[in-house]
Amino acid sequence: MVAVPSVALRSANFGLQGNGQGAVSTRAYLAELPSLIEEIDGGGIAVTARTMPLADVGTAWTEPEVPGVRTVLTP
Repeated sequence: MVAVPSVALRSANFGLQGNGQGAVSTRAYLAELPSLIEEIDGGGIAVTARTMPLADVGTAWTEPEVPGVRTVLTP
């Protein structure tokens, strides 16, 4: 949660955009994907992930989430 004084919203051209599914068109997402991959690969964006075999999807689904860690299911 972020507290923003109302005067800041009235005095600026301020907008918010969600980051959930559907917030960005597929075309725009695909256009930015190569540069995003480059940033991650170059260390500009940190991604913390753990991998689990797809066969263990049931375990992955029921385990408590670790804040900031993404689970990636692999074939």
